[in-house]
Amino acid sequence: GSGGKKVLHETSMDMTLSDWKVMRFLTGAFCLAAVVLAPPAVAEGLPQYSGPYASDMVWEGEVTMAGDVLVLQGSALTIRAGTRVNVVPAEGTKIDPEYLSSMTELLVRGRLDIQGTPEAPVRFVIAATSDLEEIAWAGITLDGATGSRIRHAEIDRAETGILCVSSSPEISGNLIVGSRYGIIAQQQSHPRILRNTLQNGEGGIFCWKGSNPYLQENRIVGHDEEALFVDASSRPVLDRNSITENAIGLALYPRDLPIAAVTLRDNHENLRWLGHQGQGGGL
Repeated sequence: GSGGKKVLHETSMDMTLSDWKVMRFLTGAFCLAAVVLAPPAVAEGLPQYSGPYASDMVWEGEVTMAGDVLVLQGSALTIRAGTRVNVVPAEGTKIDPEYLSSMTELLVRGRLDIQGTPEAPVRFVIAATSDLEEIAWAGITLDGATGSRIRHAEIDRAETGILCVSSSPEISGNLIVGSRYGIIAQQQSHPRILRNTLQNGEGGIFCWKGSNPYLQENRIVGHDEEALFVDASSRPVLDRNSITENAIGLALYPRDLPIAAVTLRDNHENLRWLGHQGQGGGL
């Protein structure tokens, strides 16, 4: 269980306000109490999954995440194209240290292979819940996972759509909507983030704690905070990404990060330099 706990440390005396925004998910989730939810509108007789799994699994057709699912190291979860995953939101807080969030989460410490296609995406669908509860589940977390890929998944109303902790998967062609954070790469995660659409959430893509993802042709639009945040220790490669109609387009610590290939348009603030490195200002 100690693998997940490493996410919660790494704080320092000079942590910035934007660092705290990211940490809000990692720490606040432990004390977040979910509202009372309506009974899930899930068809009877579907395969249901919850708890830890030490053997390989394949999900296809329609399945239900009745609670947290933990894919243990050495095992794999494959989700076939066209699968609908019904996510039942948690009805209260958890204190189990194996999990990173009090909310329902798909936590992978082995290998994850989501095999969606443009014609048949894998859809994570929130089971019936209060329309007033904006964030309904934790999302997908890869914690020390290896050899993973997430292709053409549709993720809605997650705390973090895809969280990479010391994991470098391929993340391509996904649609992440209405989530607190779209994608976070931290703890030396170097995922390939290709042709995804992130829209109408709070924050888009965060690169944190020595993470160097390759970002190609992603579209990040309509976020209330930063579309792309890069801390001082991270160096993502930015290749033809489109960042439009967000509160802040790029929020960057490194002054030497090449950004010429980024399309920045119609953000309230296109570029904000962070920290004190000879130019720009602090937060």
